[in-house]
Amino acid sequence: MNPSSDNRSVSALFRVFGGADARGVADVREISPRAGMHAAEFRAFSILIPLTIFVAIADRLSSSCGAASWLLAVPLGFLALNILPFVFAVASQSVQWLLWSGMCLAWAIFHRHTGGVVGTFSYIWLAGAVMNLAAACILDWQAIMRLAGKSGIIVRLGIFISLHLAAIVLGYKFGWPFTLAAGAGIAALFCRAVLDPSCQWLGPVHRTTDKEKILITLDDGPNPKTTPVLLDLLDSHSTKAIFFMIGEKVRAHPELAREVIRRGHEIGNHTMTHPQAGFWALGPWRTRREIAECQQVIEAATGTRPRWFRAPVGHRNLFTHPIVSELGMFVMAWNRRGFDAVERDPKKVLARISPFLSSGDIVLLHEATPIAAEVLGAVLKKVSLLHDGFNNRGHSRSNYLD
Repeated sequence: MNPSSDNRSVSALFRVFGGADARGVADVREISPRAGMHAAEFRAFSILIPLTIFVAIADRLSSSCGAASWLLAVPLGFLALNILPFVFAVASQSVQWLLWSGMCLAWAIFHRHTGGVVGTFSYIWLAGAVMNLAAACILDWQAIMRLAGKSGIIVRLGIFISLHLAAIVLGYKFGWPFTLAAGAGIAALFCRAVLDPSCQWLGPVHRTTDKEKILITLDDGPNPKTTPVLLDLLDSHSTKAIFFMIGEKVRAHPELAREVIRRGHEIGNHTMTHPQAGFWALGPWRTRREIAECQQVIEAATGTRPRWFRAPVGHRNLFTHPIVSELGMFVMAWNRRGFDAVERDPKKVLARISPFLSSGDIVLLHEATPIAAEVLGAVLKKVSLLHDGFNNRGHSRSNYLD
């Protein structure tokens, strides 16, 4: 899941599933970034809480007033909505809504076995509570996966070992087929987490630029034959790119890395030796060595420290994120690729990229291939056409590095 911006929601449910909420003009003047609420959450609470109060009052009156209870509930409900804010007054709007939601949830728990409208509203609140709990678990997991350095590595190892111990306990209690099933489930989840470049389960991954810009990234350099040609192509289209470089190649050709920086581009960390077949399964010490040594080599050659990391083939491992975070970097993937590292027909590569390009895309290309210059040139022409369209619609052509 691609993380959204702070949507200022009160509840975990809307924090996770509410999506980004655009700030109003007046919010620009607010000192606190948490001012206000998520718009969808505000509307949901504003409708559901008053209706629940009306239903609760009508249910209370039903034993003595019969059918007339629903008519009496309307004026009494409005009276309650005017009185209760004074009874349960708090300074924070967020706490206010949480307090009212808690009251409605408590009422729902005690009336969950009631039929009709009352039972329906009770289960709406109970379903919301379950979804909020699930959302809170997601937020807690995301927080755990953001732990950097040794603490992040230890926590991940603990989770990994605990899951396998739980599978063994299942087998001991219910039989070995349960252990096999649990182990297969753990393996499937692990493979999805490390082999899918866009998967966010083990930590945040940047797949889009979130701006009216298309970002071109070039992996596996520098290369004496292709890097100068690619730099000239980028200059001819006034486009800046990120070159994800391999530490060993930077050590062999430091002048190329310096030239990339001199021309205004950015260099990203692509590991020291590019162990593409096994990086996904590396332990914490080898992972640290691959990333940290590449970082040191690039800094020594260019005087700049990379702020972006990309795993070989995009296959991160269990320990990538805490090490990358400790070194002051962020993980970047992509959302457009043409498989130019294995495909030798430029038309097939471009057919996978060009028709689908749009604002905010991150394009993955490679250096050191026979078709590198031809593919980059065609992509740059397409990007220029799209950027002209953005500008004609009144969007600025801002640099992704801002």
